[in-house]
Amino acid sequence: MSGDFGTTEDQNEIALLEEELIQLTVKSSTVVSAENPTLICSVWTRKTYNPNSLRVQLKSIWKTKKKFEIQIAGQNLFTISFENEEDLEQSLEGRPWHFRKQLIIFERLAQPIERHKIILVYSPFWLKAGPCPSECDKKDLIHAVGSTFGG
Repeated sequence: MSGDFGTTEDQNEIALLEEELIQLTVKSSTVVSAENPTLICSVWTRKTYNPNSLRVQLKSIWKTKKKFEIQIAGQNLFTISFENEEDLEQSLEGRPWHFRKQLIIFERLAQPIERHKIILVYSPFWLKAGPCPSECDKKDLIHAVGSTFGG
């Protein structure tokens, strides 16, 4: 950097060139929910994508009664604030949601949380079992599948 670090009298001041200001971003390590009901979400992928595409897709598929806002909270991490609780609940009930064939994982954000403590690894999922042989008990099959996938 070519900034001016000041004299001994004003050691807490840093002057940056305009080009350097554009590159400098400082993000809080805490994710805070909006005043409205809020979700935190991540697209479960290591691929890069345009976050605006995610916004456009969710706004086109969620049939909310009121508006919702999507904010970037970190790399591949977003907060979604809803104007009413009903729309948030409807979005959660419609899970699983996908973006470009990748799972979107949601969690309710009730209180501020440090970014490194956010763990988004669980999502309810639908499984469809085809016809079973007559000697197979469907309750046993459902139990075996459920316990294999964690619930």
